[in-house]
Amino acid sequence: MKINFPAPQGKNALERVLRTLAMLLVFLVVIWAFYKNNENVLERVQKNRSVWDETGQLTKDELGYLRDFVKTMRSTFGVEVKIQVFKEDVEKPELDAKTIYIGLSPARRQVVVEFPALLRPALGADFIKSVRTEYFTEAFETGQLGRELQILTTMIWSRLAALEDTTQ
Repeated sequence: MKINFPAPQGKNALERVLRTLAMLLVFLVVIWAFYKNNENVLERVQKNRSVWDETGQLTKDELGYLRDFVKTMRSTFGVEVKIQVFKEDVEKPELDAKTIYIGLSPARRQVVVEFPALLRPALGADFIKSVRTEYFTEAFETGQLGRELQILTTMIWSRLAALEDTTQ
């Protein structure tokens, strides 16, 4: 199978070369625009995931643990969880009344943590305050962000599971 491309028309060789270059430029611009569009779509999809690490600090095992935590929280307590680690400032998404949000920026030493109103009494005001103000300080210093996230999610789980055990 042979593909015949139409030859550019022109009055002389220079005009044909310029038309050919212009056609190639149009193709390159279209390819670049397609690439940029896909890059933006991929970034939006990644940001909407439950666990997202823009910095690459979390290991594969830590990401797997956090994703399992998200699934378990959803299936056991009906609570959504979003954990995001940003290179720059934390960009908190719109949250509903059933979502725990943990947004971190190690470079900016920013911690944004939101708990649904129904969970706040179960977790306790002191616990929530310590998570927001001092919990990740050491993790930012040592680079042990994944470990601290695992400990924090275990603490959240323990507090909610203990509450469930007392209500039965």
